[in-house]
Amino acid sequence: MIREVFSSIMGEGKFIGKRFIFVRFKECPLDCIYCDEPNTPGGTARVEEVSGSGDFTEYLELENELIEIIEKLRTPDLFAVSFTGGEPLLYPNKIKQYSEILKHKGYKTFLESNGMFPERLDSYDYASIDIKLPEHFENKDDDFWYNLYSKELETIERLYLAGTDVYAKIVVFEETSEELIERIARDLSKIGNITLCIQPVSPTDRIKATTSKKKIFELMAICGRYVDVMCTPQIHKWMGML
Repeated sequence: MIREVFSSIMGEGKFIGKRFIFVRFKECPLDCIYCDEPNTPGGTARVEEVSGSGDFTEYLELENELIEIIEKLRTPDLFAVSFTGGEPLLYPNKIKQYSEILKHKGYKTFLESNGMFPERLDSYDYASIDIKLPEHFENKDDDFWYNLYSKELETIERLYLAGTDVYAKIVVFEETSEELIERIARDLSKIGNITLCIQPVSPTDRIKATTSKKKIFELMAICGRYVDVMCTPQIHKWMGML
């Protein structure tokens, strides 16, 4: 269920630069072509033993020890505990259990999700919802994308109405449609005061080039007509952090 637990700087999104403890869950139903996380169910979990050290110990199973591990990794500058993945809402009951314990101990909780399970949401202090684009997938039709997009908007709206500080994030390519980005920004503005983070795609095995500065500026200008917008590249990668 859990792939790794570690302390690092948030490298993307609205809270970029803040210190988090990341609890990364295994598996995701989607297969985005830019994803940099393995999508395998098995294997051991790894835990950073000293906060920020980058030194890990392998665990066969750590679900019952997670809270104790988080307590050991806690530092005075900690912003929140992030449930990330993979897709954490594949395990809604466990997420709810951990959240309740952590909040009782004074932690803030942060959900990073693809937004495809609005019915599985619980209470979080902060949330980041990835809005997927058609070009993020191979061999998926328009109906698949539209159904996913509808669920993403529903997830954002439910979180917003529940009082969660939620923002949206979109990984953009050079070929990303300006018309589609405008539609998304407009739809977000109808929900409420939602920040939209534009993230230029990071090169991977399947993605060889990032997004041009010109394209980023054009998309941000379009979004700025409707929502608060910011560009947040993945800074943890060039900083050599997890």
